Amino acid sequence: MTSAVLNKENHSNVQEHSTSGEVRKEKIRVLTPRVDVYSDEENIYLLADLPGVEEKEVQVQIEKDQLTISGKTADKSIPGELRYSEFRTGEYKRSFTLTESIEEDRISAVYKNGVLNLTLPKKKPLTKKIEVRSE
Repeated sequence: MTSAVLNKENHSNVQEHSTSGEVRKEKIRVLTPRVDVYSDEENIYLLADLPGVEEKEVQVQIEKDQLTISGKTADKSIPGELRYSEFRTGEYKRSFTLTESIEEDRISAVYKNGVLNLTLPKKKPLTKKIEVRSE
């Protein structure tokens, strides 16, 4: 069974903007996407829910044994006064420590209907037969 270990995640980030000598701090909401992780003998499968994120805003990165998925949503400009809201905008980000070796050249990522489907092929163990001789 494959296990993925979650890294510590920040749920908000503060950025400073400077305009005409004035520094303005803006709080950016960092959302944690919900994921399902499956595995079989050959692959690890990760499905991440990224509602409202456009395909061009989805990023997948691997650095050493860290897999990071991220994406940004944009505020919708709808005329009129907002009366009630449950839709969240901001930046999605989630990182995992991979517990198995992955063939990075063969990773596939498909984004459809707000769901990112990653297929991470496992590296096959190298087996070397050692000849035993008698003296």
